[in-house]
Amino acid sequence: MNLSKNLLPKHPHGRRLAELFKYRWKWIRTPNTGGANDWKTNDDYPLKPRVLWTRWQDAAQIIGVRFGSSTRYALLDIDKDSQYIDWISHIQCALETIGIVRTIPIRSSWSGGIHLYIPLPQKYPTFSVACALQQCLEAQGYVIAPGQLECFPNIKPYGRSWQGEFYEYNGHRLPLQPQTGSCLLDGDLQPMGNDLAIFWALWDNAVVCNAHEDISAALSIARVNRRRKGHAATGPMADWKADLEAILAEGWTGHGQTNQLLKEIATYGRVFERLSGSDLAVYVVHTALNAPGYERYCGHQYEIGRRCDAWAMAVEKYYWPLGDEPLRERQPFKDICQQRANDARARIREAVTWFRFQGLNIKQRAIAIAQEARCSLQTLYKNRDLWHPEGESRSQGVTPSRVGDAAELETVRRLVKSSLESVGIRSVTHNGGENEVCSLKSTDLKNLSSKGEMRGSGGEKGISTGWLPSLNWQEGPVDEC
Repeated sequence: MNLSKNLLPKHPHGRRLAELFKYRWKWIRTPNTGGANDWKTNDDYPLKPRVLWTRWQDAAQIIGVRFGSSTRYALLDIDKDSQYIDWISHIQCALETIGIVRTIPIRSSWSGGIHLYIPLPQKYPTFSVACALQQCLEAQGYVIAPGQLECFPNIKPYGRSWQGEFYEYNGHRLPLQPQTGSCLLDGDLQPMGNDLAIFWALWDNAVVCNAHEDISAALSIARVNRRRKGHAATGPMADWKADLEAILAEGWTGHGQTNQLLKEIATYGRVFERLSGSDLAVYVVHTALNAPGYERYCGHQYEIGRRCDAWAMAVEKYYWPLGDEPLRERQPFKDICQQRANDARARIREAVTWFRFQGLNIKQRAIAIAQEARCSLQTLYKNRDLWHPEGESRSQGVTPSRVGDAAELETVRRLVKSSLESVGIRSVTHNGGENEVCSLKSTDLKNLSSKGEMRGSGGEKGISTGWLPSLNWQEGPVDEC
């Protein structure tokens, strides 16, 4: 039970901060020196709600938080020296393609970088939000990189929990902390104070305006893309085409329909008209300008070209022309299995390298290695060549334990003959050694099995470990038989 969840700050601003930034493990902090930051991660204890509010008010330090498994916000970080610092309006336009129509620009610090806060209409899975943000921006040609443009939450690596791996999302500073240079920015990116009351008012307005249905759809598509599966429309292609044509035929019938219509126009042009690049963008502009109701209801006529370009670029990444190969293919299952097998083998090899086996029998050794390598005994015995004293299996000698057909038998005869001829015995019976048995006791000869005399497998299955010039044999060295 989380006893601290009810111990919220008394001040309403502090309460809202604590409720929004709810994940407080691995929080970060740095002294507020006005210069370069030296961020440290606190691994010792979580940042409790009231402590968060107290530290936020402390002008001597700057604190930050990370993301948990779900989130009600996201943000973009554009550094002051980024090539995109003058492209904020274009980035905001790109976000509208996934339903994010209201953002809150904030100067992050005295350095002049910008944090673009994205209030979400409800709680969403954090990893899905990370995938959607990155794919949305990359579809518009933006490069996600530190010092240029960063997404929070980020797409973090997948941690294999059974191996003790766990990765946190990247941390970010809290907004508008006193004496840090953080302040709200207006539409022209000019400072307008650091009042938290105004920040929350802008936040509530953005939550109402940002479209839950569009965001949810974008998140679903982004996760599918992340799993490297092709996105396909539901229902027959003819029905999908007819539905899009019916939507485009009516055009605008009211206000607030621009983004949805531009998406449908771009989708139709990409899938059924097989357009791409500048041709697709021109098609979207031409179709939109000639659609019914455009002049009466479209409220974005002053920037229609830019919006059409954004939608054309976004759709080209999500869909492909009808009949073409999908943009993404699924990784073969056998490759996944092989990767897991290689991982298990590597863990076993490492465990054997560092483990001491003095005084342990085979069973005890197997249990100890399996625990150290975090694998089952079945997997361990599949890789017995890495740890078992006798290796992978008992050596079989030159003759196989079982001969399946005439071709195999002929191979066995040829190998045995070659082995004996190599030590000076060239006489071979008409049976080529079949059904003949002799013990090899000559000091000049070695048994054909690597295990030594009387250990070959041929004698057990009707194939000799050597042969005599005749069938009238006596037990003894080969040259006496």
